[in-house]
Amino acid sequence: MTETAARPAKPRPQAPGMQALTGNPAFRKNPYPFYEMLRHQMPVFHSPAGFWLLTRYRECFTVLGDDRFGYPRNDEQAARADETAAGFTSQRDFFFFKNPPDHTRIRAIVRDALNPKVVHGLRPYVQAAADKLLDEALPEGEFDLVASYAHALPFGTVCQLLDVPDADRPDVMKWAQIYLAGIGPTFSVTEEQEIARDKALVDLKEYFGTLSAERRRKPGADLLTALVAAHTDEKLSGDELLGTCIVLFVAGHSTTTNFIGNATVALLRNPDQLERFRTEPDLEASAIEELLRYDVPTHMSYRVAFTDVQLGEHLIKEGEEVLIVRGAANRDPAEFTDPNELDLGRKDNRHLSFGTGRHICIGSALARLQGRVALSTLFRRAPGLQLATQSLEYQESMLVRGLKTLRVRV
Repeated sequence: MTETAARPAKPRPQAPGMQALTGNPAFRKNPYPFYEMLRHQMPVFHSPAGFWLLTRYRECFTVLGDDRFGYPRNDEQAARADETAAGFTSQRDFFFFKNPPDHTRIRAIVRDALNPKVVHGLRPYVQAAADKLLDEALPEGEFDLVASYAHALPFGTVCQLLDVPDADRPDVMKWAQIYLAGIGPTFSVTEEQEIARDKALVDLKEYFGTLSAERRRKPGADLLTALVAAHTDEKLSGDELLGTCIVLFVAGHSTTTNFIGNATVALLRNPDQLERFRTEPDLEASAIEELLRYDVPTHMSYRVAFTDVQLGEHLIKEGEEVLIVRGAANRDPAEFTDPNELDLGRKDNRHLSFGTGRHICIGSALARLQGRVALSTLFRRAPGLQLATQSLEYQESMLVRGLKTLRVRV
């Protein structure tokens, strides 16, 4: 038994009602009525468990862009945060859990390596991969779109980006899935999942350590080679290199998987908007933004207050944790007209699906590219696509909004 597996269980504070919600099929199926209730009755809610929960757009937008909030700066803060939001902060070598100046330094390295030319250069690969996956799936007549397409496409893309060998991909995918199952607030993650998550993280670090050593001996034209070069130039520490590899790999495919699945359901359940998507190509860019807003693939962000902050009539004290429910903010009627309606031509769509401020998602351009290619190719090649069932099963998480499976029929 590993040292990780043998650690003693720690107390797990719970937010009243939250644990029940994650196991509630009605909530997983449609969390938006609950968000609406919170936004109306207590948009800035201080839980007895010690953290704040924000569901209104204006507070969510403010906190995400305010440098008085960030990730834990010291071990004491991090330990408190881990008790409340396990999985958000325990991977402290991940650059998006860092604050300036480290966050700024590492983000600049990743931004330069993942520049618009690199993203645009991936389009032929993404298009070819989408067509190949549909060549295999469509003849079946009925298939699981999540496994066969929504997951397979971004997983293959991020492996291409990091040049993960084909033979290694099943193991790396398994570790990534175990890790993903163990992140999120403690009210949606079990102790067993946390233990498995930590073991998967060790496996991922060992794997990318070996792969990084190979790139050092034999450089390529991939993103990993660029990160290894930054380490060689002492711009990244060894732990930062591995942490950056893991977060790019895991986040680089999981959120896009959920986006493609959620967007497919949204279009199939709104046939008038699907018709617009098929027949009005000028709407493609706004359609992607609206689909991102309408059913965002990750619903929460996490921050800690670095000082006392007055948020309207509420005082958030230094060191207190804040959960920003972006999924609720994206349906706020104070910001979006008819927020529960899917409108592919929506103007001024300032959704928070990628966050905002200095921690805004660095892979947003790649996610948009894959979403556009995946959805346009799917509905062009399968114009009669239908849901094979109306009973959809979503992942049991307060953080992630994604389908376990999605049976569709051509």
